Amino acid sequence: MPFRSLRGALAGMAGLTLGCAATTPSAAPPEETLVVLNAGEATLTLLPLSTPGAARTIALGSIGGVPLALAARGGQGLITTGAGNTVARVGFSVGQSPILYRMAAGAGAAGAAFVSDTLGYVANPFLDRATRINFRSGDTVSVATGRSPTAVAVARGRVFVANANLEPLCAGPLPCVRGASWLTVIDPDHNTVVDSIPLAGPGNALAIEVGGDGLLYVLSAGAGEASSARLSIVDPVLRVEVGSFGGFGALPNDLASDRRERLFVTSFAEGLMEFNTRTRRLVRGEGAGIPLQSGSAVVVDDAGLIYAIESGPCLGSAPGRIRSFRPDLTEVRVVGSGACPVDAVIIKLPPTN
Repeated sequence: MPFRSLRGALAGMAGLTLGCAATTPSAAPPEETLVVLNAGEATLTLLPLSTPGAARTIALGSIGGVPLALAARGGQGLITTGAGNTVARVGFSVGQSPILYRMAAGAGAAGAAFVSDTLGYVANPFLDRATRINFRSGDTVSVATGRSPTAVAVARGRVFVANANLEPLCAGPLPCVRGASWLTVIDPDHNTVVDSIPLAGPGNALAIEVGGDGLLYVLSAGAGEASSARLSIVDPVLRVEVGSFGGFGALPNDLASDRRERLFVTSFAEGLMEFNTRTRRLVRGEGAGIPLQSGSAVVVDDAGLIYAIESGPCLGSAPGRIRSFRPDLTEVRVVGSGACPVDAVIIKLPPTN
């Protein structure tokens, strides 16, 4: 039999064999899940976005302090504890106990980010350092940053740490800002500082996000003066600030990209605001935000729906709320959260049933 005919015959036999084989149902695709960190009761609220009524709660137990910030990658999260000096790595499946990592004494643990499945970074605001955690070995090693590092992002293979530049002995209640903020750039492979990027504005940089255009967006909240906050745009390749915009009122606290051209900002005073990264125009700014009851965080899903987290008074066991908005910013629904929600992420997880 000629080779071409033999190959055809074998292919036909293979097709008959496969046609008789038992079929295995394909696994259900992972679904988007909103994860909310509740500081008032040390829990996580997990809300599958396809069935928003089916929320479940994960109790964190004792993690060495009050939960402050949440980062996620795949099925795991990093939870920091502020002055608690600990970081908890938690799986989002039921029954997995948190794994604790201790920072240097007095270091603090503010913002965090995953570099990979096996590496993460945590900002240590009280010692002016950032700590790299190796999840495989459990090793931790720190590197010097600027003053009062608070937030971390990863872009173009580099770690960017936002330095708030605060006075550590400040009595409050408003932050005592020493001057403008800047970014420290770290090579995570060698845990070495490779650059520093100055930022215009009032200082107190407390949130950093990678936009849909690949640029970094850094929110500097200032010391609480009216109209003082600014949004800086940083090119992570050129490592330079390429834009700075005001109009966010006093003390905004979080921002989130829709991974296209919209950037949303929350504030206790101004509610939910919006900046367009393509036109570089403030769409909803100071005085024009959607009112929130103590808006503490914001995230956006793949469909462009916006989820604004309301912490409420953070007194006792008073629950917070999750408010979802369509892309045109009309409200869809309101869902309860745990007590004093302070941060949120959206991840993809396999369905639970």
